[in-house]
Amino acid sequence: MIDLCNTNDAPILDQDLDLILQQIEILFDTRPGDVLGDPDFGINFEDYLYNTSLGNKTVATQISSYINTHIETFDWRVSVDVDFLAGSDNDILMIMVSVSKDGDTYSKIYKVTEGGVSRYELLHPVASI
Repeated sequence: MIDLCNTNDAPILDQDLDLILQQIEILFDTRPGDVLGDPDFGINFEDYLYNTSLGNKTVATQISSYINTHIETFDWRVSVDVDFLAGSDNDILMIMVSVSKDGDTYSKIYKVTEGGVSRYELLHPVASI
């Protein structure tokens, strides 16, 4: 018999930062209604792509609100900046999520086009100014 729950080789996330970033990835990859028991969990990014009346600051505030509502931040400060770019077929939404605590800041950039979220850039430490 094969043990499908063998977790001996599975990575263990024991750092607060890793847990926060994983939760953000899951939130961004989930559409509202996909999680049984929590129909509000997830973000429908296509709503932002097709609603031209929303500005960058409004979208950033809404995404920050989703993150703060659904994710345990362990005293890390999460900030979101967004920018809309004109694409060849449709608009592109660029989202930069920054997580900071005690002078350390980490950022990750996501690119949203029609059809989903992709990781535009790997996690990298950003020098504090």
